[in-house]
Amino acid sequence: MQLRLTLTPKNGFWILAALLTLTFIPYLGEALFSTKGEPREAIVAVSMLDSGNWILPVSNGDIMPYKPPMLAWCIATLSLIAGHVTEFTSRLPSAIALIAMLLWGFRFYSSRGSAMQALIAGVISFTAFEVFRAGYACRVDMLLTMFMVGALYSLYTYWEQDMKGIPWLAVLMMSGACLTKGPVGVFLPCLCAGVFMLCRKVRWTAAVGRLTGLGLLSLVIPAAWYILAYMQGGERFLDLALEENVGRMTGSMSYESHENPFWYNFITVISGYAPYTLLLIFALIPWGKVNALVPPRIRGWWAEFRAMHPLRQFSLLCIVIIFVFYCIPKSKRSVYLLPIYPFLAFFIADFVMYLVNLRHRSVKIYAALISSVAVIAYIAFVVIQCGLFPTGILKGGKHALEQTMMVISLSSRLSPVLWTVVSLSVVAGAVMLVKLRRLTYRSTLLGTLLTTVLIYWAFAGVYQPRIMNAKSDKPIAEFIDRIHPEGPVYSYIDTDQMRFFTTNFYVGDRIRPIELDDPDSGLLLVGVRQAKEWLPANADRYEFTLVKHFRARSCDMRDQILLLSFHKK
Repeated sequence: MQLRLTLTPKNGFWILAALLTLTFIPYLGEALFSTKGEPREAIVAVSMLDSGNWILPVSNGDIMPYKPPMLAWCIATLSLIAGHVTEFTSRLPSAIALIAMLLWGFRFYSSRGSAMQALIAGVISFTAFEVFRAGYACRVDMLLTMFMVGALYSLYTYWEQDMKGIPWLAVLMMSGACLTKGPVGVFLPCLCAGVFMLCRKVRWTAAVGRLTGLGLLSLVIPAAWYILAYMQGGERFLDLALEENVGRMTGSMSYESHENPFWYNFITVISGYAPYTLLLIFALIPWGKVNALVPPRIRGWWAEFRAMHPLRQFSLLCIVIIFVFYCIPKSKRSVYLLPIYPFLAFFIADFVMYLVNLRHRSVKIYAALISSVAVIAYIAFVVIQCGLFPTGILKGGKHALEQTMMVISLSSRLSPVLWTVVSLSVVAGAVMLVKLRRLTYRSTLLGTLLTTVLIYWAFAGVYQPRIMNAKSDKPIAEFIDRIHPEGPVYSYIDTDQMRFFTTNFYVGDRIRPIELDDPDSGLLLVGVRQAKEWLPANADRYEFTLVKHFRARSCDMRDQILLLSFHKK
């Protein structure tokens, strides 16, 4: 039962590559779109392919993309190969970006230190919930993270080589980051590298001058896109670009966008690194004769920082600078901090290996907890599969219908392959619980990491898709396609930048705001709350007939939806 592994940079790379590929690629298309963010990004690629406009396509009737087009370009290119845009092709760029970033990180750290620490850091990175979630999402965040982290790795290598020549890979990475989210993708890598170089006593003029030149060089390709986009979108595009890149930082946006207090970023990192934050907490608790691990006094920190190995110093600076930078704007989201996760994993892996060498009891306690979660989750799933879950307890709640639909979705039959996937975690968890006392601390760590990966397999392949599919608005789109397979469908929403994104994706980008066309007749989608005001206000212009009342809350509108037919009086 003792796990023995002679790890080298070569076999460690392929072990990590296999774990990443098996964790992300097979299950990307299992879950339907059930949040407004994913179809909002995917529909841009649909509009690109339908219109042939790869610079600034308009989707959802009148929505101009407010992010640069790198993600949409990736989705559209992959979808050309597949034949059309799907959930799988929409999420594939994020999964590929995550895999590439972590394999690059393994090479980066293993070539400069311990292959075991680099492998453990890689596994901890992709099984941290925030990173895992971003790898499965059709959003710009993981693509941006890969470009930014790759740029940081390349700039460190550039410093190691005495800053000779032009680091073209770093330039391309920063150009990609800028084309994914904006100039922040160039500014942050240059800022982190610049501070690091100054800490390593590189001359101010050399550090600032060279990084400024690299930053400007990185903006050449994005500038070409911005010019072409402005030629198409004019002042409307310029206002949107300024609001997203300047207004978001200064807090002067025309609408509230994820405004959160300063301490929000601390909470998101703590929760985002679950389940490993539990291990860190366990390590600070005194267990029997083993004392709690007490952080060092602040007094020696600056001297220790100055004496750090350059690799550790660079990683720490990237964490601190990026974290502090994203504490400045009012707009704060957990995904903004994704670029610090690979660097945090390096230190967490170091600390975990320290606990193993210390034979700290927290390692065994954490292993027992993770193994118990695997067993309990499987038992709960089997209970639902056998129809033994008492759905009656869900009646009467605010979201009783949605919860009942989730239970019904979880109870749908599995194929033998999916039963195998979901059962691997309980086997690993049960074996760990039975053999835990006899396992060495090193084997306990490796077994716990493997059990964690298998839990994520079950979550990604079985648990999550069934829960999310019950929340999707795809049934609305399927009903519309049956009764109205061609032509526009209209909508009314009084909130700026909000649309029926999920339904629109599944009907092929046919939903348009009713005020845009002022049609004589057609079908109209509207939320129940907004219908109470808008329908009476327009009763003198239109005659409405109820076609369908969708009683499950829309994943986009958070309201029940009405489908009406209308014609002008």
